[in-house]
Order: sequence, then C-alpha cells, then structure tokens
Amino acid sequence: MTLTTGTKRKLMAGVTITTMAMLFGSVYALVFDTPHTLCDHAPKWHSILTGLFTGLFAGIAFSLGELYLFQSRLRRLPFSAFLAAQTLYYLAVTYVSALGVLSLEQVVLHDRTFVESFQSTPFTVFYQQGFLKVGPYALVVIFAVNFLRQVNRMLGQNMLLDFFIGKYHKPVEERRVFMFLDLNASTTMAEKLGPKRYHQLLDDFFYDITPAILESRGEIYQYVGDEVVVTWAKDRGLRGAKCINCYFRMVAAIAEVDDNYERKYGFVPRFKAGFHYGTVVAGLSGDIKRNLVFHGDAVNTAARIRSECTTANRPLLLSGDLLKLLSVTNQLTTENMGRIKLRGKEEEIVLFAIKEAPVDLTA
Repeated sequence: MTLTTGTKRKLMAGVTITTMAMLFGSVYALVFDTPHTLCDHAPKWHSILTGLFTGLFAGIAFSLGELYLFQSRLRRLPFSAFLAAQTLYYLAVTYVSALGVLSLEQVVLHDRTFVESFQSTPFTVFYQQGFLKVGPYALVVIFAVNFLRQVNRMLGQNMLLDFFIGKYHKPVEERRVFMFLDLNASTTMAEKLGPKRYHQLLDDFFYDITPAILESRGEIYQYVGDEVVVTWAKDRGLRGAKCINCYFRMVAAIAEVDDNYERKYGFVPRFKAGFHYGTVVAGLSGDIKRNLVFHGDAVNTAARIRSECTTANRPLLLSGDLLKLLSVTNQLTTENMGRIKLRGKEEEIVLFAIKEAPVDLTA
C-alpha cells in the first residue's frame, strides 16, 4: 500500500512529537530524582528507561490529540484559549502516562496487581514529591514547545526556522512556480452571506484545500481576501507536475464536502487558478512586521493569468513557459488558448488550459 504525502506528513509529525516526548522524559530522569532513586536507590538507567517509556506513551497520546482534537475541532479557538487547552491536555497526559508506567512496572517487574501497584512505595513517593517536580518541568517544556509551534503556524510553513537561520536575511534569487487562486462570484457570495458568515466560508474553504497544498509540496505564500497564493521551489513544483495536480486535488477535496457547504451556506465554492514559472527575488521586508516577499515578473504574470480565466471561461490557465517544463500525464488534457495580451503587459503570452481527461467507461 502506497502512503499519500498527507499520511506520511501526519505519521512524521507523530514520530517527531513522540521522539521529543521521549527525549524530554529521559532528560527529566537525568536532572531530577525519580521515585525509584528516592525509595530504593535504583540505578540511573532504570529511571531513564522509565522516562523514555513515559515519553513514548505520552507522545502517542499527544499525536492523537493533535490529529483529532487540536487540528480539527479546536482549531478556531482564540490563540490564548487554544494554547491553554493544548497545554492542559499535554500536562494531564504527562501525569497519566507517568502513573501508568509506574503501575506497569510494579505489575510486570514486581508481580503486583494494579490495585497493589497504587499502594507501592514508588507510587507513594510520586504522590508526595513527584507531582511537585513533574508539573513545573512539564509545564515549562510543553508551553514553550507549543508556543513555538503555534508561532510557526502563524508565520507560515517553516518560516520560524528560516528566520532563525537567516535564510532570507539578504535577498536571494530563486526559480519558482506560482499559483494564484480565488473564488468565483465572491462578491455575490459576500452579499448573500454577510461579512461574518462569508469569513467563515473562506476559513472553511482555506482549511479544506490546505491538505491538497501540503500533499503537493506547495507553500502558502499569502492570503488576500478570497485569494490564496501558493508557490513551489522549482524541483518540487515541476516534478510529477505537482503544482498542476494540486489544483485537481483541491477540486476533489471540495467535492468530498460539497454537501457540508450546501447545508451550511447554500452553495458550493468554485474557483479558478492561474500558473506561471520564473525567477524571483525572495527576501524579508518590513520593519515592525517582517514578511517574506517575492518580487519579480513571475508573480505579476501569474496574477494576470488568473484574471484571464474569467475572460477565457476556463477554471485553470497556465503559461506556455511553464507547460514546457511539465510532464503532463495521460489523465490531463491541454488546450492551446493562443497568444493573449494580459492586462498591464506589453508582450503577448501563450496560454494553455488543462482539464482532467474524461474516463472511458467502455474500456
């Protein structure tokens, strides 16, 4: 069975969270006395092993909580409330995991029942002293890690790391693919729904198409109103035509939840997209608010191509320059739209439309 990029990403996130939990669990055993060292002078490796297993169980619970709770049901909480709920959940899981591992040790290594394990000396020591040490340690670590993770989400994919290493401290030239995507009839939708409900629709829409972007190895550059701009580094976007396949993954993602949109808003969002490829200059811009910005003709041209979708009555248009670099599969068909002079551009550009090939049901 071949795992999708999205599934791999979730598995990798789970492995990363669990590994970090095991690391901090073992560090705790190195820094502080544990119930074992306080009550029976157990060797240090015993305490470290206990910390590793505590981190293992806690990390698995953390990963499940992130996947099924914080990244879905609670994602719309205010930042402070979200961080508080996440921290309290992690802290509770840490305590339960520590107690569970201590109990399991008594059952497996000392042939006690679970009831007897709760009355053992390590449990008594943990109740009396461990809570006072584990709590502050776990609270500081959990709050710091989750705060940095949420800041990274607000800044964008891996932007926090880029800031730290100074990747874009000085402007650099990069060859990139850009996709400008926006909703059809957005003004009409906004008038029917009103500002608040229209904002909720946009939030739902951006949330539902994000897995397709990540699956295609794209990077969300910015949101502007009802528009999202996605970019790919040259190799990532061109390999396997990931940039173009991203659009069709989005179409499929919205089709899977179209009933939800009909029930909640009365219609299903449709969208159009324009693609182009070229050299841009990337760098940080601004003073009290620093943003990563891309400057270059490739960005402007991609935006103009998106605007041409309405005139050409095609949901997806891309430049001939980009198409020449792509390996289009048999599942996609191209249509030459001819040479078109884009708004604000002096020279004409060859545009192509792409759509998914119809399935032959007679084959």
